[in-house]
Amino acid sequence: MPAATPSLPPPEAPNAARSASLADVAALAGVSTGTVSRTLSKPDMISAATRQRVMDAVERLGYVANGAARALAMRRTRTVGAIVPRFGSSSFPALVQALEATLAAEGYTLLLSAPDPRPSYETSILRTLLERGVDAVALLGIEQPPQVLAMLAAHRTPFVTMWAPPDAAGHCIGFDEQAAASLVIEHLAGLGHRTLGYIGGRTVDSERARRRLNDLGLACAKRGLALHPDAMVETEHGFREGFEAMNAIAQRRPPVTAIVCGSDYLAAGALAALDQAGIAVPQRLSVASFNDNDFAPYLRPPLTTVRLPIRQIGEQAGRQLLARMHGTTSPVPALLPVQLMQRASTAAAPR
Repeated sequence: MPAATPSLPPPEAPNAARSASLADVAALAGVSTGTVSRTLSKPDMISAATRQRVMDAVERLGYVANGAARALAMRRTRTVGAIVPRFGSSSFPALVQALEATLAAEGYTLLLSAPDPRPSYETSILRTLLERGVDAVALLGIEQPPQVLAMLAAHRTPFVTMWAPPDAAGHCIGFDEQAAASLVIEHLAGLGHRTLGYIGGRTVDSERARRRLNDLGLACAKRGLALHPDAMVETEHGFREGFEAMNAIAQRRPPVTAIVCGSDYLAAGALAALDQAGIAVPQRLSVASFNDNDFAPYLRPPLTTVRLPIRQIGEQAGRQLLARMHGTTSPVPALLPVQLMQRASTAAAPR
């Protein structure tokens, strides 16, 4: 019979007035404090049996390492700050999840702030993150207040900007947004559509909304299509907002044969409004969108949309930050690919 794994002796509970210490864990596991420290920081250096004894002791005592002391010794907090406005009904959760997973694999913790999109907020939040000693910062978008960039430079803090056209310095991670707009317009033009409507984000306070609308306009001009002014609504990204925007357009009855939405959230609301109004999609009106969120293939009808590299942006941003924090060189990020996902919400324009 195989030898039984030796069990830990009953723990002598630490004094109720203090938390368990490294020495408490070492005593319970029957190893040195150095072994405990290496088990927690570099587990691959420790044998499986010893590692198991140490981790059993950690669990039984509820031991938590003194992060403040470790940060002071290393002059690093192993935390990264991220400022991502409009985190709610958007594709940003997937982006942030990928960023966090990439950093966590190397032992870093992500501190996320999701403020209203106002420059003054971003400045004060960045100051707070730097005061907390973050080792690096991830920002959203290329249009950053000068104070933000000056603050990062003054503190010599590595940073990247996500959802921004890549630059020669390697600070920006993004995709070809003009190509994404062209995919939608080329697809609709090929189906015979000539006059389109648009439901998108508010251009007054979103650089992404401004770029998307501008790129769609350029693509339309190239193919001889037009965005009808009575069929254009700017709103927040959400199901309800898409529903209400589509109702407003339907009441005006503009002569359009297709609606392009700035996000799948807006498109889902628009499809619901059209279904409720008895307007058949795509027989009477085609609907196309951007992002390719997880729910896009399961809408009624399944949504034609441009798949954007949302998770890849987060992963690449994480890798870029890790390289900068470790002082290693990393290839300058290239434009990430986009792809049209053609589904049943678009068809030939009705005669």
